[in-house]
Amino acid sequence: MKNLIFFLLACAGPISYSQTKLNVVTSDSKVIWTGTKVVGFHQGLVKIKSGFVQVKEQKLTGGEFVIDMNSIACTDIPDSDPIPKRKLENHLKAGDFFNVARFPTASFKITEVRVHPDNPVKYLVLGDLTIKGITKRWKIEVEPTTQTDKLFIAQADIRFNRQQFGVAYAGIKDELVHDIVRLNVILKAK
Repeated sequence: MKNLIFFLLACAGPISYSQTKLNVVTSDSKVIWTGTKVVGFHQGLVKIKSGFVQVKEQKLTGGEFVIDMNSIACTDIPDSDPIPKRKLENHLKAGDFFNVARFPTASFKITEVRVHPDNPVKYLVLGDLTIKGITKRWKIEVEPTTQTDKLFIAQADIRFNRQQFGVAYAGIKDELVHDIVRLNVILKAK
């Protein structure tokens, strides 16, 4: 009987696991941005508009997400001080920075997923980062906290040089604002 079971398993061939697509839960996902300057920093939120992740055998294999650039909000200036808060948010949305009227979304599309060389719990993800209509090949670190075939929760760290994407004052050198912008992406998909 034991030999018959082994024979049947051998004839059946390898077990095939299909890839599962999980949709991003936008109400439970967000991007926390941080920009630094010569004196201090600013921080805020941007909403995730849509996206999905692909998992196979409970591991990340692909996906993408789209950020709603019209939703840029500053969180380090209190609402009780509305004029500076509104002024900064309008400036970030204006033509010399993210130009949200012309480029209402930014996105990241995964092209390759690797196990992180320094930490096997994390992923090193390669993909296409698009900001202001400019797409560049980018590398990010992704740290999942939950990854099953029905639920994926992770945090990703994206750092980019805003000058590479045309996020700068037009025609003048803006030395007071540092070039590196950090996006801490918190993503939930099911």
